[in-house]
Amino acid sequence: MEAVPPELCQEMGDLRLEILPKGMLNELRVQYNLKDRIRNAQLECPEIWEIRELMERGKCPDFREDEQGVYWYKDRICVPSDSALRQEILEEGHDSKYCIHPGSTKMYADMKKQFWWKNMKADIAGHVTRCDICNRVKAEHQRPIGLLKPLDVPVWKWESISMDFIVGLPRTPKGHDSIWVIVDRLTKVAHFIAMRIDYRVDKLADLYIEHILKLHGAPTSIVSDHGTQYMSKF
Repeated sequence: MEAVPPELCQEMGDLRLEILPKGMLNELRVQYNLKDRIRNAQLECPEIWEIRELMERGKCPDFREDEQGVYWYKDRICVPSDSALRQEILEEGHDSKYCIHPGSTKMYADMKKQFWWKNMKADIAGHVTRCDICNRVKAEHQRPIGLLKPLDVPVWKWESISMDFIVGLPRTPKGHDSIWVIVDRLTKVAHFIAMRIDYRVDKLADLYIEHILKLHGAPTSIVSDHGTQYMSKF
């Protein structure tokens, strides 16, 4: 008779299976105590205490407490700040044999249906980044970047310009929350244009005509990042 592998015995032991008699039949029941462990960890979590205090003051309408004392964010259970518990959930959603090592976007879309905790998306991205199997097996589905090509030195001022956004600033009385920085690559003279981050491309074109084109003329080249505003028909 062939011997049972010890790894299989260990996995069956971790499942904690038990046979319960029921008449002349046997019932095989698998019990997973994750919800009970989350509830017990919530009792000792400072983040959950803070949420509970805000709920009592009516400042967290999306959070609720069920009949068993478990805290939920809408229909997602709140996972407390227990590093071991969160790591187990991340490994179950990415590294287990029932998963296919999804990327961070797919993994977050699946996990956010059931779980919630602060900075969960960043934790998922970090876990996927540290996965050795994903780093070795999954290939980049992008065209090769190629060799670095230095930019040519402009011949005349305002012939070649660079532009970028400074975002995340406090909102002004006029509603501006960002700065559009346009720099002449030869003289390093810069224009700082107040704007809103939700401006459409046509609005940016009007600002460019008003502040740059009428003063310096049209450039022959524009250097920018791959922002959606610049990739469109600016």
